[in-house]
Amino acid sequence: MKRRVTVLGAGPAGLWTALSLLEKHSEIEVTVIEKENSPGGITGSFRYRDLIFDYGSHRLHPATSSSLMGRISDLLGDDLLKRPRNGRIWLEERFISFPLKPVDLVFHLPFSFSFGVVLDSLTSVFSSRSEGVSFEDTLRSGLGKTISERFYFPYAEKLWGLSPADLSPVQAKKRIASLSIGKMMKKVLSSVGSSSGSSGYFYYPVNGFGQIASRAADAVVNLGGKIILDTEVVSVTPPSEKQHGTVVTAGGSKFETDFLFSTIPVNNLAGILDPAPPPSVVEAAGGLLFRSMVFCFVEVRKSQYTPYDAHYLPGLDTCFSRLSEPRNYSGTDEPQGRTGLCFEIPCTEGDGVWSLDDDGILKLVLDDLAKTDLPELEVAGFVVKRMRNIYPVYDHAFSRNLSTVEEFLTRYSRMVSYGRQGLFVHDNTHHTMEMGVAAADCLSADLHWDTEKWADYRELFSSHVVVD
Repeated sequence: MKRRVTVLGAGPAGLWTALSLLEKHSEIEVTVIEKENSPGGITGSFRYRDLIFDYGSHRLHPATSSSLMGRISDLLGDDLLKRPRNGRIWLEERFISFPLKPVDLVFHLPFSFSFGVVLDSLTSVFSSRSEGVSFEDTLRSGLGKTISERFYFPYAEKLWGLSPADLSPVQAKKRIASLSIGKMMKKVLSSVGSSSGSSGYFYYPVNGFGQIASRAADAVVNLGGKIILDTEVVSVTPPSEKQHGTVVTAGGSKFETDFLFSTIPVNNLAGILDPAPPPSVVEAAGGLLFRSMVFCFVEVRKSQYTPYDAHYLPGLDTCFSRLSEPRNYSGTDEPQGRTGLCFEIPCTEGDGVWSLDDDGILKLVLDDLAKTDLPELEVAGFVVKRMRNIYPVYDHAFSRNLSTVEEFLTRYSRMVSYGRQGLFVHDNTHHTMEMGVAAADCLSADLHWDTEKWADYRELFSSHVVVD
């Protein structure tokens, strides 16, 4: 019999593990189980009235490794486009270019903001920088009062649902690449003439970002793998060297497996293990917090809403944190006379926003849109989708809780939890794909798991910082 490997989740990590395994070991039988009705997870796409929508503003960053970029290019061919970056951010009640440019800091922001940044920069030369005990302390020490209080603090509360004082300093390290005014200004200054630099462009598939996941899924199937969609896993008995494991679905189906890769949220994994973990582990898993997202996709009677691919709105006065226009990513001019917009609304599952009906979500979006300088919408249609477990929230207890859960999971020699949700990390899509390739690299044809190599990869993963 072939050795059976099961992958939970058909997001970037799961798909690239399955693809890499099948390319290396044709003698392994690989099955991917996904609860949604299409592959890709949040990196997927869908069609609505001939418009292609992504689940938020996704693009392939130039920081993607050459080996991974080459493999993606093989899958997509001419459908992978190199596109100029053209975003804006709503700051101090006006739109400026994002990433920031020197001219905006000098001429397009209020004098009080620009002067405050300069003053904070001069003050930082004579003060010692400390990490602090919270996100708030770390940013104020590194970036100064002005940028922290008037930009990052409200954005942090909006995205993660906690005040900056209630967030771990690790949240700052993982989400903000430049944690000092000097580094930030260097980055801003490097954007001069950036049309040829790495911050001035990105890669994007002609048929939506989800085309990467769909092509990877097709490749998995063509190599003999199985992808089972629209199937939720409700119980997992991890395999061992002496006995196969069992995966049970909500429909009652059972899959025997000899090795299990899990990319589902690590707290969910702990909740479906059979036998159940000790109460201390269950409690720790329950203490790991994820932020959810409501997406409002709007069809607009206009060929182009704005020439910008994405608008960032960090303030607490608008419900949505980002607005993107997919056709500006791909440069398509079809369909004529209509375009689509995606509004991303961070929330917590079960809160007031999450529980609003679809008409209420649209009204909330339109009311808050009127608070900006963006054009009024002529809505032709809309659809609302909700997704759980989007952003890991690093409160002050997350590290302790995560360590408790991960230490327990190490007792299973033939089950690995990884991916953005499995490792409870903030990563770009290319990081997560590379994580999937790395996981496959650690498994031999006889299902021996190389723990030392995986530890080295984990050390590499820990250095990842989200790139804008």
